[in-house]
Amino acid sequence: MVSKKKFAMMIMGQQYQTKTDYAVLETDAVETHIITVTSAEQAVTVAGELAQAGFGAIEVCGAFGNELARRMYEATDKKVSVGYVVCPDDQQEISNLFWAE
Repeated sequence: MVSKKKFAMMIMGQQYQTKTDYAVLETDAVETHIITVTSAEQAVTVAGELAQAGFGAIEVCGAFGNELARRMYEATDKKVSVGYVVCPDDQQEISNLFWAE
């Protein structure tokens, strides 16, 4: 029997309760885990834990940035890809308005 692929989408914000703000979506072939963290340090730690748990890919929002995504990748011993989603340049103003504090 082939095991399911495990994928994580990670979002970060101090408002989250990591242990309860979590969801899993499953198909026959893939488990998608939506994971929340409250800090960059926690994101790096969790990335390493996900690698140990057999995850094959992690996606994060663009706010994590290239440097943090790279630190997360390093924390997986370079065994799990860590991609990040960014807003296209022509949409940046509208995105900034939405995310402004």
